Amino acid sequence: MKEAERAKIVDETIQALVDLVMSQKFADMPRWIDVDLTVSQLRAVYLLAYRGELTITELAKKLGLGKPASSSLVQQLVERGLADRVGDTRDRRRAYVHLTELGAGLVSERREQRQSKAQVWLGNLDVDDLIGLRDGLRALIRAIQAGEGDGDKAHMRSE
Repeated sequence: MKEAERAKIVDETIQALVDLVMSQKFADMPRWIDVDLTVSQLRAVYLLAYRGELTITELAKKLGLGKPASSSLVQQLVERGLADRVGDTRDRRRAYVHLTELGAGLVSERREQRQSKAQVWLGNLDVDDLIGLRDGLRALIRAIQAGEGDGDKAHMRSE
């Protein structure tokens, strides 16, 4: 295959991924409008769901925020009942943040909704397309995990 043909396929695949993400986001938008979280709050909730307990400093670093902004964000989540902040008994300067049952439930409910919709969408594909999609996604995951494309393996492991 010529390089130009491969580049065109890569571009078309990128556009398909963007279309997939946007279609999924718009299909779920009404639910997230009801939750009424800022993008930063939502990112923090998902990060805490994925990573578990983090220090405010760790949360700030992973979200690309300064410590004051991160502290404010955590306070907003605490006030909404989505997260708890617990002081470190060994180092009083450090505080840990984790999701409350309400926060974890919000993420769990969202995952179940997304999985249910994906079951319907994937159920509409014929078997050959489904196998092709599965195999293609597995290949993409392997490439991402190997650090292909961005050359930043350490960053990917820390996310």
